[in-house]
Amino acid sequence: MFRQFCLLGLMLLSLNAIAGPEPTRFGDLVVYHNVFNSSMLQPDIAASAGLMRGPTHGVLNVAVQRPDGSAVDAVLKGEVRSLIGQPVALDFKRIQEGDAIYFVANYSATQRGVLLFKVDIQAEEGAMVHSLSFQQEFFPDDQ
Repeated sequence: MFRQFCLLGLMLLSLNAIAGPEPTRFGDLVVYHNVFNSSMLQPDIAASAGLMRGPTHGVLNVAVQRPDGSAVDAVLKGEVRSLIGQPVALDFKRIQEGDAIYFVANYSATQRGVLLFKVDIQAEEGAMVHSLSFQQEFFPDDQ
């Protein structure tokens, strides 16, 4: 089980380094995020993280840090919607590996299109809420 979480962490870290956009800064918080198709995760790793895999499922990965690189055990709430759809709440799952903390959430889309994401981030309960908004084109896997 520990090995699976280590593999998931390495994958999420490498995705941030390779495919993630520049981090977003909110005062003393640095927020990294990326979005990828769930099929990139091995089935056992996805299951151990509580994520669904499938051609129409994607994963949003968020890491919150201080400028010195230390992880922040933040409070996240978010939603995703298509350009014409209703918002759907994101259910973030917290993953900790050593000093690193990640938050991952599944989303689904049945066809190619632009998805709008909004994630509210608090460094801790009761702290100021910062909103991260971005859009990402989703390409379902070939079935």
